Amino acid sequence: MAFVPSLYPGAALIATGLSLHGYRKGSLSGSGAIAAWVVGYGHLANPLKVFGVTMIVFYLVGSRATKVKADVKARLEDGPDPAKPGGNRDALQVLSSSLPSLLAALLYRGYVASPESSFFDLLPLNVSARPLIYMALGHFSTCLADTLASELGILSSSPPFFILSGKTVPPGTNGGVSLLGLGASVAGGAIMALTMIADLLIEDPGSPENLGWAGEMLLFGTLAGLAGSLLDSLLGALFQRTLYSTTEKRILTDHSTKRLAKGKDVEGSIIQIGPGMDLLSNTAVNFVCGCVMGCVGYAWGQR
Repeated sequence: MAFVPSLYPGAALIATGLSLHGYRKGSLSGSGAIAAWVVGYGHLANPLKVFGVTMIVFYLVGSRATKVKADVKARLEDGPDPAKPGGNRDALQVLSSSLPSLLAALLYRGYVASPESSFFDLLPLNVSARPLIYMALGHFSTCLADTLASELGILSSSPPFFILSGKTVPPGTNGGVSLLGLGASVAGGAIMALTMIADLLIEDPGSPENLGWAGEMLLFGTLAGLAGSLLDSLLGALFQRTLYSTTEKRILTDHSTKRLAKGKDVEGSIIQIGPGMDLLSNTAVNFVCGCVMGCVGYAWGQR
């Protein structure tokens, strides 16, 4: 009898709720909400719940961090208006920060949990659970570390320093690093690791005295968060252009530079900070960092 995959209606319901919530709050555009549903369902529709649970915690913690002192951050960066109808994150932005962990979840469901599935017959692969879990952990740790470093690090009482030169730069500069931001990166990686550990212990308690894997997972998640955030800063310093309005005294984000390209004025004299080339957007940098650390996680899991 042909293999019939489970439909996971509960996963579909949760994914619908999350995507609609993001759309109504203005954080997702229409295409972003659709992509978020696909990503959410892909993570949640799995017999191993760790992928979906970690995704939800990432979403909740990241969303909360975005709201911390939003009025202060608005004076430091000329970003998009969260209350603007139509949303801010489109499908490309959603997928760029989700693909490595989504791939890990799909591979687990198709190869590990359902080896009898005919869906992947055309692509025979020999994969196991551990590398896929670490692949997702490397990705989620990087994403949350970068989110917390950006959303909380910009609030540092001391100015950040440029990763290539050590000179102080305005908050929000691509390639800028602060002690608060680094601490937030470490915390982001640790939160993702602890989330996975708690979930795995609930799903499969195992032997209470044999928790060496938990320590290893916490170590990797913490290091992955820090490394991913530093990689993000390095790529930002080299391949992202940072524009600064000397009149408004704030950084112009990708959102702002798109307005400039369309001929819409942004107040103030505009200067470039740092040597960054205008090659990568913030979305592209997030995608590269997530993929790199996802691959690092997969390799770590094969040890």
